[in-house]
Amino acid sequence: MEDKQKMKFSAAIAAAVFSIAPAFAADWAPEINAVTLAAVELTAPALTEKAVPQVLLEKAVPQVLLEKAVPKDGQNYSGAEELLIKEFGVTGIGLDIPESEVMRQTTYYPNAFCFEHALRQALMNLLEDYSSPTSPLARELSAMGALEKPSKSELKSARQKLSSTLNRRDSFVSLVRPYKQYQPQNGETVEQNWIFFLRLEGNFYWAIVDRSGEKAPYVYGMN
Repeated sequence: MEDKQKMKFSAAIAAAVFSIAPAFAADWAPEINAVTLAAVELTAPALTEKAVPQVLLEKAVPQVLLEKAVPKDGQNYSGAEELLIKEFGVTGIGLDIPESEVMRQTTYYPNAFCFEHALRQALMNLLEDYSSPTSPLARELSAMGALEKPSKSELKSARQKLSSTLNRRDSFVSLVRPYKQYQPQNGETVEQNWIFFLRLEGNFYWAIVDRSGEKAPYVYGMN
């Protein structure tokens, strides 16, 4: 009997405690609403490289720097453009000399000299050598009726005409790649030579520059 009375008394105390709990809670617990939530300052987790999406990393870097850092596929090599303009006064010709291909051929093939020197030799030969009857200069001299024994003035005139042709918008020069289009008619290989394909006044030519430097450069056209 006494135990039952104790149990009833304990239950009464517990009920009283639970009944007054909200009153105590009201004294220390702030009201949860939009204002109190906004006042809470949360510390954001530190962003690591793994946590940042790649697209955000790319946006953080100026696009112009990205373009300079990695050459685009097909982007012409600036060294070729500079050489054509500064040394030969050629600004209008169409180019297909990708920087990526220049770097590839410079790296993977044995070269006695750099690409710029190869292009320089190719253009100098094109403007000076008329030993091959199919070369651009020989054809200019032939059109003048002076191919056999051209005078200095005739050579100068033919070279000026050829330089003017190089500056035409429909003229074109390309660095030949292995097993791709514009392969030379006489079977020279890219592995052994810097090879440049040219289209001048609708005619096709190849300028061949030996990578080892042991053979003189030469230019010939399609028969």
